[in-house]
Amino acid sequence: QLAVGAADGAGRRTLNLYSRAEDAEDTWVRHATGVLGTAVAGAGEGLAEWPPAGAQAVEVEGLYEGLAEAGLAHGPLFRGLRAAWRRGDEVFAEVSMEASAAGFGLHPALLDSALHGIGLGSFLTDGAAAHLPHSWSGVTLAATGATAARVQIAPAGSGAVSLTLADRTGAPLAAVRTLALRPLTGPSAVAAARSLAGDLHE
Repeated sequence: QLAVGAADGAGRRTLNLYSRAEDAEDTWVRHATGVLGTAVAGAGEGLAEWPPAGAQAVEVEGLYEGLAEAGLAHGPLFRGLRAAWRRGDEVFAEVSMEASAAGFGLHPALLDSALHGIGLGSFLTDGAAAHLPHSWSGVTLAATGATAARVQIAPAGSGAVSLTLADRTGAPLAAVRTLALRPLTGPSAVAAARSLAGDLHE
């Protein structure tokens, strides 16, 4: 259940996402809240130089097997990370998918694959084997219909990153000013993540 509120004086609207089990008649659980509004800035300057100057290639073979062992198994469509590079504290990644992006602003499989480069950097230092997105802010979309992207991931404070996505030509696609992540820990958390991943990725 997705509920969008009335516009305030600045044209912004509240957004709430709920779900419930099939056998729960009136028990709705709120999973996410947010605010929708008109972006005051674009989605960055793009990533025209590729790979970026001074970036060193990173081995990505075995990445998805490692994530599965940590409790985050991905179906074929969501295994889109093709190549990666590191430059200082930044990670750059190349992602693509074998599916149509028609009807999506940014296809969830492409966005999910863009996040997989986070584990290739030194952004998270709490020792957890896997992390999940927790809070998004400053999300902008510059273009639609992409099935491939160039990705830049940079530190954005403790336990958080920023993302810049560009299309195959380097033109701006999307940007996230801050994405905060939380560690996936404990058997119950792993089981919940696997259940959610199975529901969303089928």
